[in-house]
Amino acid sequence: MGGTEMNHEEFRETRWAEIAGPHGKGTVVARGKVSGPEPRTLPGFPGHWHVDESGTLQHTNDGLTTEVTGSLDLGEGRTLFAGGADGFYGLVIMDAHALERSGLSGIDTFPHNPAWVFEGEIRAAPNRHLDIEHLTTPRHVEPVLAPVDLVVTINGTEHVLAVIETMPGQRLVVFTDETNGTETPDIGRWLNLPLVEPGTKVTVDFNQATLSHHHLAPAVFTCPLSPPGNHLPIRVEAGERALMYDLKDKVTTYLRHLENRDWEAAQAMCAENATVWHNDGKGDSSIQENIASMKAQIDPIESMRYEIVRQFEQPGEVLQQHVVNVVTKDGGVFQVDAAAYYRFENGLITRMEAYAGAPS
Repeated sequence: MGGTEMNHEEFRETRWAEIAGPHGKGTVVARGKVSGPEPRTLPGFPGHWHVDESGTLQHTNDGLTTEVTGSLDLGEGRTLFAGGADGFYGLVIMDAHALERSGLSGIDTFPHNPAWVFEGEIRAAPNRHLDIEHLTTPRHVEPVLAPVDLVVTINGTEHVLAVIETMPGQRLVVFTDETNGTETPDIGRWLNLPLVEPGTKVTVDFNQATLSHHHLAPAVFTCPLSPPGNHLPIRVEAGERALMYDLKDKVTTYLRHLENRDWEAAQAMCAENATVWHNDGKGDSSIQENIASMKAQIDPIESMRYEIVRQFEQPGEVLQQHVVNVVTKDGGVFQVDAAAYYRFENGLITRMEAYAGAPS
């Protein structure tokens, strides 16, 4: 029978290493593709990139062009890895400090339950491609090879799930179920399958259902969504539920960026569509508008320090009380008592609400 021979504890250890190991998915901060002779820029990558007439990858930065083979040290703990053939290259930047910055501390899972382990069978679906939606911005649909189905019987009902190959040799079941949107992400979860021939019996262990890589870095991992028909009309209370972060520490880091006027780093901790509310009667603003407003008002201030009095955390949310200590360039000193609420999704701040008193 095809399938993994690892026990549950070994699988969890291997899975965490896949995310948080030295070259884990949690260290990836940029991905891109290069082909053709025309120099181009890539989001998150330094300089310009192109492929010369000999099919070699070339990088130009500060007027200097170098050939890139294998890896390139970008400094500050960042390393670029390049691989490809026939004039097409995939690029990845890994940052040794990314996991520390993210505050990722673990993966929340349902309790292990042997009742969610079944025998399935691989069924051929030759030459089939399915139009699969991907988590790009905006979202797009592209045909993906789906050469086989997974057939599994759960509680007496046979389910047929399409298996896709997003890259050669990797077979993936992206499925949704009735826990999505509450206990698990609304975009569904993954089951990785072995590369075996049609007709092979395989172990289908929903305790090994994983979150997609999209949750680690939405802008980097534009993962596929579930194919049409891959919904299980039951509650699959097994496998991974959510990434876990030290959210209180992330809030503190966000405030320290504001103190240091590192606006770019502060905004990078927020989702692109994050909103901010203050009790000033002006209503909601975007994170971009809020950062711009702070930058415009900061010049008269010599220093600003957030003194955190207390913090309370529950999944996806932090509530805190703090005092803002301000010293102005003309010698003024005052304090502002405040309470703030922060909501998170995929480790990014999506909502802030601040209640501030009068300066004293």
